Amino acid sequence: MWYSKYTFFNKEEGLKGEIPDNYFLQPYSEEEFKIVSDYTEGKAVTDFQIPPYLQLPEEYKQLLEYSNGGGIINGEREFGFFSPEGIREMYISYGFLIWAPDLLPITFNGGGKFYVYDFRDRQNNPSVLLVPAGSVGDDEDCVFLGNTLDEVLSNTTNVEDESDKLYPQKELSETEKERINLNEQLRDIKQKRELGKMDLKTFLKAKQDIELQMKKLEL
Repeated sequence: MWYSKYTFFNKEEGLKGEIPDNYFLQPYSEEEFKIVSDYTEGKAVTDFQIPPYLQLPEEYKQLLEYSNGGGIINGEREFGFFSPEGIREMYISYGFLIWAPDLLPITFNGGGKFYVYDFRDRQNNPSVLLVPAGSVGDDEDCVFLGNTLDEVLSNTTNVEDESDKLYPQKELSETEKERINLNEQLRDIKQKRELGKMDLKTFLKAKQDIELQMKKLEL
């Protein structure tokens, strides 16, 4: 397979079974949507259009069959990729559903930037972009990385160097940094809960505290 030549710094058990084509099209629950409800001007999750072509390309399905979430490193290029559940979580919690519904986040680079599939112009064969987590929906900050994951990962430079060639480094505000930090904390406790490393009471308390801090950021 295309990924066999790369080094995995984190390897998980491969995904069992097929990913339903409508996985990302299923309505989001009120609980999921609550995380970003402060940005939606009173609208409900059903008011936002989920593009019908949001389906994982074959190359990503192959990767998940080998490792259902994990990490690849090639030189200075880091690729911490998500499971289908992780992709769905990032899509809603970082506001892609609201501000950039045609972009599907699949990976963090280790420095606060997403690798995303761009379905806007090539719905059946999406390209890969770099998108800062703090400016989802801002096209000026999107950087083209390649047409396939193999093309993207074959480069050994830090992926942020691609951005620096086109745009000067933009310093995130303290609010943006804190929002990214809180989302990462939320993802961490959810992962611990799923792995049985955190009991339900502790998880619910931690989740409530994080969501309260998120709301305070917008006051």
